[in-house]
Amino acid sequence: MMIDTITLDDDFEVTSALWTGFTLNKEYASSGALLVELAQMQAGMPIVLNSGEHWVKKSKVDELLAHAKLGKASFTLTLPDSSTHTVMWDYTDTPISAQPLLRETYQTNGSNLVNVQLKFLTV
Repeated sequence: MMIDTITLDDDFEVTSALWTGFTLNKEYASSGALLVELAQMQAGMPIVLNSGEHWVKKSKVDELLAHAKLGKASFTLTLPDSSTHTVMWDYTDTPISAQPLLRETYQTNGSNLVNVQLKFLTV
């Protein structure tokens, strides 16, 4: 799996398959009639990758954080099934989160993290 130029193990699970791709706006007219507008979204499908209990080195998470701090408008995401998507980091929430595997006073680049979650939006 690749995020732009960063290679990751294929242990990440795609956990965002419940997106319908439609948006709905509704409002009431001054007459009281319900006005409904349904449209298919052209972009914005969320893609969430979760490592679960698979270990990810802190150095790799730091590399992903540095990439997210670049604020790129778009880049390529290649998923484990070889599908590719043009995406950006989802800054509406925390785009990257992780938890330490062990309680360490001072984490090093070799420390292991679990439950690493990466959030993207297609563009």
